[in-house]
Amino acid sequence: MSENKLTYRQGDQYAPIPENEKHLQTITAQHFVDIPLDRSHPAFNILEGLNFDKKGNLYVCVPPQGDIYRVNMKTKEVKLFVHLPHNMLPSALKVHRDGRLFIPSAGSDYGCSVAVLDPETGKVLKEIANLPGHMFDDLAFDKKGGFYLSDLGGTLDKPTAGIYYVKPDEETVVPVVETGMIASNGIGLDPAEESLWVTEYGRGQLHHLGLSKDKTSVVPSLSNIPYYFTGMEGPDSLTVDHDGNVYMSMCGQGRFLIFNKNGFPIGQILLPGRENGDMLKSTHIIIRPGTNEAYMCSSNLKNGKASVFKAQVYAKSNNFND
Repeated sequence: MSENKLTYRQGDQYAPIPENEKHLQTITAQHFVDIPLDRSHPAFNILEGLNFDKKGNLYVCVPPQGDIYRVNMKTKEVKLFVHLPHNMLPSALKVHRDGRLFIPSAGSDYGCSVAVLDPETGKVLKEIANLPGHMFDDLAFDKKGGFYLSDLGGTLDKPTAGIYYVKPDEETVVPVVETGMIASNGIGLDPAEESLWVTEYGRGQLHHLGLSKDKTSVVPSLSNIPYYFTGMEGPDSLTVDHDGNVYMSMCGQGRFLIFNKNGFPIGQILLPGRENGDMLKSTHIIIRPGTNEAYMCSSNLKNGKASVFKAQVYAKSNNFND
């Protein structure tokens, strides 16, 4: 009588797709461009913060190194745009309606802040939202020019992270969710700007937060947690398209989950090589303005390779500053 034996299937030792997500409409992204980083310290080659400026250039941040690269979309030429001062850790890049670049920094020699950069020179014009004890990770602009901030702080015994709103004057900061979260991460507004989508990295959850009329507090009856994620790492940055679909970066899994406006998973994008443990540090996804082209960044922290990938998605970008 032969003995039954468990054997590994391809991908089992890396980031296998959970059973409840295997049935989703699935596509594989195509390689777009490599970001030429020094591979002598591969664990530092983490990419984040993809976004497009008003001229159509693509930006990508390298948080551990304080660098921001710019990609010419016509030629695919990649150049270092700026090295940020005093050891800033740029975790995202968002474009103001006037073209300025806003960079939330999880930390620096002087704590966390949002650096405002000149889009031509990369010069830091000012730093705002300097709140001691926080670690700003991502932001989402509204149509008025104000923006919501996520906070990567907090621990299991001290869930101190929350969500903040910086008013259009770029000086007044008010708590939307003052505390109770562990590492709030990706953040985005629905097309009507009536609710926020937020990932809580520390608990592996997706939050849908209904906003009050003044947009600076949460309506409990309109808020919930529509999804819980599986795996050691999980929900990172997100973006929202014109139809209200939410595109979720699954950090450490080499894939991106997509939810409809009601919080149900409807699709996913896989990165090539993920089943062999390649390019698993998938952190950010953005939709190119005016198109349904999504761009995703990821890296292999064992060999230091860092790349941007491309795929066609359901709908066009929500707005310029998505």
